[in-house]
Amino acid sequence: MPSTDLNLDPAAEQPRLVVRTWRIDEDVDLAAHLPAAPSGAWLRHGQGLVALGRAWEFTSTGPDRFTAASAAFRALAARADVVDEVLTRGSGLVALGSFSYAAASERASTLLVPEAVLGVHDGEVFLTLASRDDEPSAPAHFTSLFPAAPAEPPLPPGRLTIEADHSPDEYQALVREAVRAIRAGQAEKVVLSETTTVRTAEPAVPGALLARLTAAYPSTWTYHVADMIGASPEMLAQVQDGRLFSRVLAGTRSVADVGELAADDRRAFLADAKELSEHAYAIDSVLARLEGIAQVEHRSPEPFVLRLPGLEHLASDVTAQLSEGVTSLDVAARLHPSAAVSGTPREAADEIIARLEARDRGGYAAPVGWMDARGDGQWAIALRGGHLLEDGGVRLQAGGGLVAASDPVSEHAEVLAKCRPMLRALRG
Repeated sequence: MPSTDLNLDPAAEQPRLVVRTWRIDEDVDLAAHLPAAPSGAWLRHGQGLVALGRAWEFTSTGPDRFTAASAAFRALAARADVVDEVLTRGSGLVALGSFSYAAASERASTLLVPEAVLGVHDGEVFLTLASRDDEPSAPAHFTSLFPAAPAEPPLPPGRLTIEADHSPDEYQALVREAVRAIRAGQAEKVVLSETTTVRTAEPAVPGALLARLTAAYPSTWTYHVADMIGASPEMLAQVQDGRLFSRVLAGTRSVADVGELAADDRRAFLADAKELSEHAYAIDSVLARLEGIAQVEHRSPEPFVLRLPGLEHLASDVTAQLSEGVTSLDVAARLHPSAAVSGTPREAADEIIARLEARDRGGYAAPVGWMDARGDGQWAIALRGGHLLEDGGVRLQAGGGLVAASDPVSEHAEVLAKCRPMLRALRG
């Protein structure tokens, strides 16, 4: 399908899109129909969206990147001609988006409407087509657009080259510097990250990476929008019919890929003062930033342990009723960056991050997800992933929350553990 890349003024008149959604009366395994180079993907437990092409795209930078994208999409939705015979989550007019972490980032934030979307939600399978002005025609069968993907052979051993930005000693020195700043009262918590560039003999294939990630980590939100790809365990803002769900993760223990913490170790994890303080900053930052746009209805009374292959996290869930007219993207913009990926206080933590991290974070630790014309949608934090590079490599990024009691060796080990999902997917 042709791609139309546009950088549009949100105040300008948006084009008229014609959007049609048809029901598919058969079971579909989305992961088995991932194209080699989708324009977007959002998968969890066999449900979600797989996208091709770009019917509309908006890019923005700077402190107003969220509001500019939201205004442009609202203007587009107001002019769109939409017929949706399914009326389920993800059907009709939808946009997928990936935003940049920092307002000063040179990397553009992107919101795009695909030309074709294959979706599954609660047993409903659907196909959505979008075009400019012309009525899209339903194909004879969805597989003409989304054929079954061929199995990707695993890479032979030794075909990955991995280069971290810092040696272990160098990264641990940066952790010590951040901890000194915390102990000096400059911040209470700082989330420091490390970047690792991975290259393979052949360029990385996004569809193959997505298939491997969703197979290995089905309970995460596997994502691909613009140059970002990964499998995030952290839901920043899920909104449906005005109700918000947000999951906060802070506090980590590394485990064997097929193992879990022993009962005594898990009890110690749940009682660890350092981990609990790190988690408290994260959940408190979310609750504080919801003030004025939502009424919190429930929060986890105590953190619980979320088990994933290779890692266990302290987690808390929040549900709330949003104020009238507040969209999922509005909430994501308000919550970003939470203390789970930045620190406390936010401004002080981000100043320390900018001083110690040599690279612009780009889309790392920023909102990634989708929204529909009503403003409902799902926005995760872009974690456990990386940036697809023009030369076919992938730049991974992972971090951990630092408080006054943080140990540099343990923090470095946590960063390495958080890179494992993408490294495993790249190895095949």
